[in-house]
Amino acid sequence: MAILKESNKACSVYPLKLSQPLGAIYFLLGIKGCMPLMHGSQGCAAFAKTLLTRTFLENIPIQTTALSEIATVIGSDDNLHTAIENIVKKNDPDIVGIVSTGVSETRGDDVEGSIKRYKELYKDRAHKKFVFVSTPDYEGSFHDGYKKAMLSTVKTLVKGTYEKVPKQINLLLSYTFTAKDVDILKETLNSFGLKPIVLPDISSLDGGCKGFHSITTGGTDIKEIELMSASMATIAIGESTKEAGEYLEKKFMIPSFYFESIYGLKNFDRLIRLLMNLSGNEPDEKIKKWRDRLLDIMLDSHFYLTGRKVAIAGEPDTLYGISDFLIREIGMEISIAVSSTRAENLKQLPLDEVIIGDLEDILLFNKEKVDIAIGNTNIRHIAKKLDIPHFRIGIPIVDKIGHHLKGFIGYEGCANFVSELANLIMEREEEISYLVPDYIKRGNVS
Repeated sequence: MAILKESNKACSVYPLKLSQPLGAIYFLLGIKGCMPLMHGSQGCAAFAKTLLTRTFLENIPIQTTALSEIATVIGSDDNLHTAIENIVKKNDPDIVGIVSTGVSETRGDDVEGSIKRYKELYKDRAHKKFVFVSTPDYEGSFHDGYKKAMLSTVKTLVKGTYEKVPKQINLLLSYTFTAKDVDILKETLNSFGLKPIVLPDISSLDGGCKGFHSITTGGTDIKEIELMSASMATIAIGESTKEAGEYLEKKFMIPSFYFESIYGLKNFDRLIRLLMNLSGNEPDEKIKKWRDRLLDIMLDSHFYLTGRKVAIAGEPDTLYGISDFLIREIGMEISIAVSSTRAENLKQLPLDEVIIGDLEDILLFNKEKVDIAIGNTNIRHIAKKLDIPHFRIGIPIVDKIGHHLKGFIGYEGCANFVSELANLIMEREEEISYLVPDYIKRGNVS
């Protein structure tokens, strides 16, 4: 059991935390025909749009209510109503996802009430669908915003039904998965004859969309979300999905199966066994073949990975999933783990402590030397200072192209994950082997 320990620094030097609104926006991008609307200043939306555009190198649809100083102080429905009306007129989205910010939250806006008043003022818009997510960016992190957005979407859109759809499964996914990971999961469920409703379906952000579109073109269809109550079961993966899965179970009597993580061999084995029980079918030959390949890769790489010391930082679901796999199955040691925010699943890690802080906490760690740094793009500066390899995973990844097309889960994705990790260590050892010791360099021989 790990103790969650707050960093006692006076300020953040190398920031790790991403804001709650950004997490909510990321979730909404996985819904088809959605227009995310940030209720705050223009700068709030500009930051989120810039970061996500750099991550996926695609057009990211985000609008803003553009609250000015006067509008913020005086307060009214005008900015929100005007923004919604402009969006509906120009883009006609299937749903508008309204995400609050520190500005609107501090002012104390009644957004849900404002949405009702908008529908009363514009009678012809009464059929339009809205999801509101309260995400003050002065507290919480990306993890919390994503978690709230999923729960709010499920509560708002899922409708009651009495007729179950055979083989239909709700698949609630954490933000830790790439577009390729989502594809792997959908293919796995399909191979068992199951029909997954994936929420959210981030695989749409894969670069396959051609031309310019002002709203999300891919993702989970709203009609599918509405029919989630007709599913025979819910599979929720990651702590950020747990509350939404519990809501579906209590509200619609849908059995919910919760996984803290599906990284690695054992966790994915648990998922496969569940799918076998739900479908009554055996895994196909492709799945069996990749499981054998993963076992072989784990055997081949253990010479380079077992006992290696790791510095890891990230959002809770990513931090938990990667750390759990590396410790329990690969035999690596997590020397220091840094999370952006608190989460209950982190306490289950077999570590002494998890620091709630920033990336500088890794530099301030003054125990044994670590061999590799694992985290998003921002940890590259820390890896360079420590002169160790950097394995990229998490959000954002803005210094490499195509990261979202790489898979890290399932037997195939995990095999690629382990081999890439081992290759980084091998390359580093190869570089070190060619270094000439100072005592035999030219000019030092007497």
